[in-house]
Amino acid sequence: MGYGIMPYAVSVEVLSSPHEYTGDPEDFLAWLQELYCSDDAEAGPTPQVMRELFYAEPYTGTEGRVYGHALESLCKRFGGLLGNDHWYPCGDRHLAAVRETLSGLGVDLDPRDLIWSGPPVPLPEIEDRPVIGHLRRDEMGPIAAALDAADLSAVTDRSVAGAITELHGWLRRCLEDDGRFPCDLVCFYY
Repeated sequence: MGYGIMPYAVSVEVLSSPHEYTGDPEDFLAWLQELYCSDDAEAGPTPQVMRELFYAEPYTGTEGRVYGHALESLCKRFGGLLGNDHWYPCGDRHLAAVRETLSGLGVDLDPRDLIWSGPPVPLPEIEDRPVIGHLRRDEMGPIAAALDAADLSAVTDRSVAGAITELHGWLRRCLEDDGRFPCDLVCFYY
């Protein structure tokens, strides 16, 4: 199927110390561990890694990939997966085409920043996948405004136009003020 972007609207503030945003942290952690964890680090996050991220404890492991998958699990529980029909699968050519089109529209965003800017919280180095990037809410306003003003009618590549439309939707969702925590955009690429 290929590589693609999995985008989440989630608060980086919450991801920085998830336990502070639950009524019963130990029960919530036990539920997360049951739902996502395995004792086999090759299969996904381990219970220890999930505990360390959940309680913002010092990391005892060096397998960044395992921490990356645990972070995505937290994004699923404390945020929401956004539509990615035009971003999964997507490779370097698609990212380059979207970048070129955004530039032509006067939008200052390289879509590679969505995946190469690094995780929103410190993690051990990830040598392969998932690749993680993020945009903070305060970075999104100018990009969303430029997309609001952009005329996509001249974009002939439907996949690129769809990707830009989805990206615009991601930013609008993150910028909504619906009474919940303000959202940032966190993306995983694998």
